[in-house]
Amino acid sequence: MKSLFFPPRNFRDELLDLDEAPYEEVRDSLSDVATVNRYLSGYRVLVHHAEKFLRRHNLDRAFTVLDAATGSADQPIALAKLARKMGVPIQITAIDINAKMLKMAKDEIQQYPEIRLVQCDVLALPFRDNEFDFAINNLSLHHFSWDNAVAIIKAIYKSASLGFLINDLHRSRIAHAVIFLLTRIFTRNRLTRYDAPVSVMNAFTPSEFRQLAKQAEIESFEIFRHFPYRIAFLGHKK
Repeated sequence: MKSLFFPPRNFRDELLDLDEAPYEEVRDSLSDVATVNRYLSGYRVLVHHAEKFLRRHNLDRAFTVLDAATGSADQPIALAKLARKMGVPIQITAIDINAKMLKMAKDEIQQYPEIRLVQCDVLALPFRDNEFDFAINNLSLHHFSWDNAVAIIKAIYKSASLGFLINDLHRSRIAHAVIFLLTRIFTRNRLTRYDAPVSVMNAFTPSEFRQLAKQAEIESFEIFRHFPYRIAFLGHKK
């Protein structure tokens, strides 16, 4: 049953990661990703778990967040909207190593002064330990090898005084089949059509997240499954 529905991880590079496509094609693919997040719980997972931390925050200063591997910055925008709605001051540092991603992100965050962009490597964060209140990593951990995923978890855990949230896909044959079909119906972008199914098969399962947590030496954590085929990995310090 397990092998039928949850096959072994088949890690492959995605076309976006190779950084060989022209900017307009990348922008179009990232727009597809934002559409998927809008309709398939990509934002709701982040908002659901981050809200609990925002509610506990003392309003005498801004709640500080590191968004590791931000892509087009659609996830920090969703978080900034939530903070505005709740009346909580927030400052989000969104980092990415890819200049094309940050170029698009710069356009997207024009109305969100709460967000600043920094180009750097998630595997070599230039921040002090506990520099932020909270760290998030949205739909990007599956882009990395097992060892690099462990390193990223360690890095974002060190960067935040309260803990972190990793919001990602859940590997499944059903999810793979569904996203393969949807990308053939709703987009002509070759990057999206290739990368979306590969992303699903690159993703981790809940049991693998527990193994990652153990190797990253995260002692206090929770793992939640969300519809459809989403996982929230929440690491706690306080």
